[in-house]
Amino acid sequence: MSELVEDELDQHPLTASKLAMKPLLVIPPAPNRWKPLQELLQHLPEPTVRNLRKRLVDGVPGAEDVFVIAPSDSPLHGSAAIHKCGDVGVLSHVYTRPEQRGKGTARRLTEAVLSWFDMTGGTWLFLATTTELDETLYSKFGFHPIRRAVWAPFDRVTMLRTRKGVTEDPLADAHGAVTVRELTRADWPAMVTTLQYWAGPDPRVPLAESAVTAETFTLDLIEHAEQGLAALHGAFMGQRLVGMGTVALAPQNAHTYALLVPHANAPPPLREALLQRAKTAGFERVDFPMEALGATPAPDVPPPVV
Repeated sequence: MSELVEDELDQHPLTASKLAMKPLLVIPPAPNRWKPLQELLQHLPEPTVRNLRKRLVDGVPGAEDVFVIAPSDSPLHGSAAIHKCGDVGVLSHVYTRPEQRGKGTARRLTEAVLSWFDMTGGTWLFLATTTELDETLYSKFGFHPIRRAVWAPFDRVTMLRTRKGVTEDPLADAHGAVTVRELTRADWPAMVTTLQYWAGPDPRVPLAESAVTAETFTLDLIEHAEQGLAALHGAFMGQRLVGMGTVALAPQNAHTYALLVPHANAPPPLREALLQRAKTAGFERVDFPMEALGATPAPDVPPPVV
């Protein structure tokens, strides 16, 4: 979840010391950068920290990641990161130390990662935040809210930044035959993107709620797949991810279960791929428990066309 502080966005005269604090662009893998970054971002949720570590320390094959840091002798003053998959991306965090705020650090970090995203072909950039941080702060960088869910103690929102004249929905240009393949951590930004526009696995959960929790939900799917506890597949139309599915591989009996995204009208080849994966793993039956909870999409969720 991205974080900014309002006084970071104030204009400040450039001084010699501020000029010397020009953000440093870091392209993974860069394991030597992890320890100070881990210390800076220890407040973030554990799945997010693990995701950052895997990307920065090991490098994720096929992923397009950038980290921007505000260097100092010790410790780091701040950092930001974007994870990109083709022309979609996720701004995973922007953070500065409390004692460094009010000096323009967050502005410089944000401008640096956004410039990288634009120069490398990025078009749709998403972020998740809360009303505690006030989403209006991000409008200064071209973001606007697209989903909002009532939450305690603060509502959650997802925001989008894109170029003028570009459709708000990157899935609108999905066309062609459906192809299915396994998903990896490199596909994470595309997974988050899909859940901003199409329903999640549970028909009881409205689109807005599944959208604002998309980052953590999809990281959980990825981690289960990497641990061998589940198989994770995606359905594509062209370059667009139009469906996801996971089937559990851990049960020690003849039955297992699977989930589909979206929960209704998922591309048929995706379901078939999950059934085949389960059969290959030795399971005799695959249950789709969410199908018993609802057979049609919620009113605010248009069914995908496949």
